[in-house]
Parts: sequence; C-alpha cells; structure tokens
Amino acid sequence: MTVLLDGTSVIAAGLDHWFEGDSADPGEFRIDEWRLQRRLRTSHFRLPPHFNPPTRGPGGIVARTSNIGITVPFLRFPTWSFCPYCKRLQRSPLTLEGKARCLDPKHADRGRGPDMAQVPFVTVCELGHLDDFPWREWVHRAVHPACTGTLRLRSLGGGSLAGQEVSCATCRKRRTLEGVMNTLPSDGGETTVLSNTLERGADFPCSGARPWLGNATEPCSQPLRASLRGASNVYFPLVESSIYLPQSPSSTPERLIKIIRSQGFSSGMSLARARNGGSITVADFREMDSNGIANSYTDEQVSEALAEYLGQEEGDSEHSLDELSLIDWRRPEYEVLRNGLHHPELVVTGSTSPYTAAVTEAFSRVRLVELLRETRALWGFTRLTSADLKLREGKKRLRLSQVAPNRDWLPAYTVNGEGIYLELEPTRLQAWEQEPGVIERAGLLAQRYEAIRQIRGSAERDISPRLILIHTIAHILMNQLIFECGYSTASLRERLFVDPDQERPMAGLLIYTAAGDAEGTMGGLVRMGRPGNLERVWEAALADAGWCSTDPICMETGQAGQGPDSCNLAACHSCALLPETSCEEFNRFLDRGLVVGSLKDSGIGFF
Repeated sequence: MTVLLDGTSVIAAGLDHWFEGDSADPGEFRIDEWRLQRRLRTSHFRLPPHFNPPTRGPGGIVARTSNIGITVPFLRFPTWSFCPYCKRLQRSPLTLEGKARCLDPKHADRGRGPDMAQVPFVTVCELGHLDDFPWREWVHRAVHPACTGTLRLRSLGGGSLAGQEVSCATCRKRRTLEGVMNTLPSDGGETTVLSNTLERGADFPCSGARPWLGNATEPCSQPLRASLRGASNVYFPLVESSIYLPQSPSSTPERLIKIIRSQGFSSGMSLARARNGGSITVADFREMDSNGIANSYTDEQVSEALAEYLGQEEGDSEHSLDELSLIDWRRPEYEVLRNGLHHPELVVTGSTSPYTAAVTEAFSRVRLVELLRETRALWGFTRLTSADLKLREGKKRLRLSQVAPNRDWLPAYTVNGEGIYLELEPTRLQAWEQEPGVIERAGLLAQRYEAIRQIRGSAERDISPRLILIHTIAHILMNQLIFECGYSTASLRERLFVDPDQERPMAGLLIYTAAGDAEGTMGGLVRMGRPGNLERVWEAALADAGWCSTDPICMETGQAGQGPDSCNLAACHSCALLPETSCEEFNRFLDRGLVVGSLKDSGIGFF
C-alpha cells in the first residue's frame, strides 16, 4: 500500500492487470538475467512501466505508438472511510478514483458532502490475506449482523484504542477498539481478540480477501489480526537479487530448455516419462526430435536441460529459497569475484600496487569491482512475519490466475554499480572459530535465533562465528566508507559469501553501491579500495569498532541481546547498525566483540 499526493491510500494491483491496453508492448521493459530466471523459474523479468503521455513531433507526426499511457494499476484500499464532520463510516468500491464524499443527509444543504478520510485500520492474516476492518461485525459482536444501520467512528479522547468508539445509529450499540490487537489463550495456542469477537465465543476467521486482485477471496481459517494500515508488518516483500555473470558455453542453453517445453515435445515427453518411470534419457529425446532441432547441442547439454526441466516440473511445489540453496546460489559469484573477470557487464580486477601490512594481515584477497550489474526481482510477499515461503506460494500471491511458463514473468529492476571484494584468510579463520570463548559467545545469538525461529516457523540456519564476524566487518567498513566518501547511508549494500564447510569454505564479503543514479557509477568506491586509501579506511573502522559511544552498555548486553529479535550483542545504532535496505540480515547477527574482543576478554576478537 502507498499514499498518493492527495492523501488517498491505494494498493498495487496484481500482475494480471499490468501492461493492459492496445498500445502495450512489454518488450520495451523486458529484463533477461539467466541465473535469476532459473532460480525463480520464470521466463523473464519486466521493469515497472513508466508513464508515456501521447506526444507529437514535427508536422503532427505521432512520436510514439507503443506503451502510451501505460501505468502500474492501483486500487483504492481500505474501502471504508469516515467523515471528519459527522463521523459517518461509509464504504466505497475498490475502483473509486479520487476522494469519497459523505452521503449523510446532514450535508444536503451544502449540495454535496465533504471529502471523507480513509480509516487507519485493516486486518491481515499469516497466509498473506488483507481485508477491511470488520466494523459492523465488531460493534454488533456477530459474524452476520442483522442490523444494517449507519455506523459512526468517534474519538473519545486519549491516545489509546480505548478512545476510539464505533457506534450504530439504529440499534444504539457501541464498542471501543480497546484490545483489538491483543491475543488470547486458546486450545490451539492463542487467538486474537478480533477473531473471538462474538458474544457466545464463536470464532470470526479470516475471509481470505485479496483486494490487490480485485474482489478475489479464497478459503482461510487463520485468525484475523488488526493492524494500522501503515504498520511495517503489513507487508514484507520477498526479493531475490543476482549479480550478472556471463553464461559460459558449458551452461545449459536457454533455447534448448524452451524447445523441451514447447508443445511439439509435450506429448512425447509425457509418453517417455510414463515409460521410464518419470525420467527421460538423452536417447529418448533424440528419438522424438525427428526434425533434428537439437542436433547442434551436445549430449551433455541435452542431459543438463532435461535434468533442469524434470527438476522444475517435479520439485516446484516444494522448492524453497532456503539458506542451503543460498550458499550454492552465491558460490558462482564468489568464484568470479575472487578470481577476477573482464566482461562488458562485470569487471573485477586486482590492484597493480601492493597493500601495506594493515590490509594484508587482515585480508588474504582484495578485488576491485569496477563494474557490476545487479538485478532484483520481487517473487512474493508475507504479512505479520518475514517467515520463509515456498516459491510457488510466493508467486501465486502476485496473480489471480496462473500463466503458462513462457508467459510467466516477475517485476524487477537493475542497478549498475561498483564495489570492493574482501576475503579473510581461511586457515587463520578456521583456527579462530574453534576457540571455546568464540563458540560460546556466538552460541548466544544462535540460541536466541533458534527461539525466534521456532515461534515463527522459519528455516533452520547455522549462525556461526564466521557469519557474525564477516557480517560485522561489512557493517563497520560501510559505516566508515559513508563517513570518508560522503555516500548516503542507503547507497551502499553488502553481499556475504559465508560457508564454514571444511572442503569448500567461503569467507568473503562484497561492499557495493546500490543506488541506480550516478552515485553508484562514479568510481569513488573503487578508488577507496586502492592501496593508500583502503588501509586508512580499515584502520579507522577497526579503531571505531573498539569503542561505542554507548559503551560499556553496548558491549555488555550479555545473553539478553539487543536490536531486532535481540539477535545482536555488541552492536547498536551508534556503532554497527545500518539502514535495513543495506543489510542482508535486517541488522541481525552483529557483534563487535567477535571482531575486536569484549571488555572482559579481548582474546576472543579475530583482530
């Protein structure tokens, strides 16, 4: 949801309604990113369309014939509004444009009623549904109230919900909003006051409403939760990003996968799968390819394409972007960044002159990323909590009806930028993370996350000392770069490459510009990564990490933790926290103690 300039609250419509109109040409906004397309199992991505007004050039010739007037569609939500004068509650359709006007007879002498303001409350559930607050049901304490009288919302004074009262003009019933966001114990664990709103204790379940898809609903039995429409937990976007890597010749060609999915092969593929118990061999595919379309591809490429096709068909319902898959997803980026590359879309080089001991003793490898392209795609959303979600369920929430694979697209955008890649020395790191004091301190955050994970149903994760160390190093470096270079606090981002596996460890971090404007491509960040500059930045960052303006409180938070979900130790807004858009972990899993040591034990610090 967002608020327009005139104060109207609206919600973005589902992808079914994007790019509608006779002049729509989605090809102008198409983005191709082969790695991200495979991960999210979609045919391509599209930029949100910008508005093109009809214009004419010299001689009255139309300058543009496609995508004229194309916009991202929005619907009015919440649909309930109240009159600031007579306090009348009134409902309007989702498609209403502009302000709603009060229809109360009291305003008849004015010719038309005054503008109404939308109510500040909505209801949500953990399955992603969103609905208007049930004003009539709440005041009458009934799922299907018989009374249809005019409702009014009045303020009784005070800053709490007890000062907001709903009344019915016909039956004279009144009820404040006190406790509407509270929970109650129940046989299943807990419910909400809103769900248990009836006089005889009957439940008031979620209606399964999806107003961004029109008046669509679906069955749902989850308890309703009231929330302010502008609350941060009403919408958690699920975004996956990818740094562009050139596609090697050995990679599975996209054209071959499209051939396998085409209608000409669908019947033969089904027969071959039925005959072979669900699998398809290269020989089977060659046999059904009577026209020799795939003769230009090797058996290895055909085998990879068949494996990817079968994996997508069979595993989509259980596919989840969990932490293990994230490690494998990041590994190709890690290999390219640490080894260097020169490509029109990605330039990674090393310094031509040596660094001093201040850098070489801290990092085993430094790379300057002079150019990169990052694509960020929206594949779903959650409400109330940022819990894990299956890929199919996330994509389902964006559309009213599912589409064919060749028409399946997701909204995305790209940014060009630059960065600095740093890597810790693996042998020294492995020895450090085995020390008892280090394991004990990192275990405090691991225990805290496990408690939160069980409440929210999130995926299991290994909150290792390596992750906390590298993550905290990224934050203190970014804070120092912001101070040294004058970058805005939200223009830098981190990308962590962490895997404690003994055979294939990863211990790297990428700090890069995330802004889509000139601030991300002027070369300032690369310059700060060169010898003579990086040493000064790193020494200053390390010195600042040794003392926070809120110490000793910040350093001695102990087992209780602090910050989001209490999943930080020595890390607060005065020393290590960043804007959440810059952090992969929402400012969690940070501890200066593992970087420079604690006040009680300086030996546990890596430096």
